[in-house]
Amino acid sequence: MITLAGPLLLFNPLSTSALQARHEVPAAFGVSGAEIDRVTGEILRDLFVGGSFDAAFSGEAPLLDERERSHMGDVSRLVQLLLAVTVVALVIALAMGLWLRRERRRQGRIMLTAAGSVGAVALVLAIVFAVAFEPAFLAFHQLFFPPGTYLFEPGSKLITLFPGGFWFDASLAAGGAIILTALVVTVVGLRRWRDAPQTSALP
Repeated sequence: MITLAGPLLLFNPLSTSALQARHEVPAAFGVSGAEIDRVTGEILRDLFVGGSFDAAFSGEAPLLDERERSHMGDVSRLVQLLLAVTVVALVIALAMGLWLRRERRRQGRIMLTAAGSVGAVALVLAIVFAVAFEPAFLAFHQLFFPPGTYLFEPGSKLITLFPGGFWFDASLAAGGAIILTALVVTVVGLRRWRDAPQTSALP
């Protein structure tokens, strides 16, 4: 939950629109920001539901070519898998919280351990992406996607729609979301650990 919830929430029309405007995507296509938002919104929907990624500007053919749509299909399957993992993690967390409802100190210790571990790793990865974005971004694709399916020529429609600067900012935002979530869990865990009634050993 700490690892995935924040980054997945960034896949929404508001954040993507802000990043695309920041990197002048509408100007690169010569269309309005509203048109970019509409096409991107359709792509985001397809990302979560496994759609065809055939969004197009008004009166034009699909924006993405066959290779680009195939890669987005791969991305969609990964996003759906991560979303399923997040839901399962939420169910497990709620079940464990119910099971340990009388052991607040143990709850707090588990939350502090999990949040500290994930937060530390996220901080390291955020630093790596900040100082060596291109190698780190390439390594991410090599890890999760079939070889050669994620490489496109500069100026391709997919790269123009989501340029490198977009992903640099998004990567840092994702790292920040994980760290922020970890801090929230740390605060809650610390309160549970501190507020738990102390038990004394029997003589």
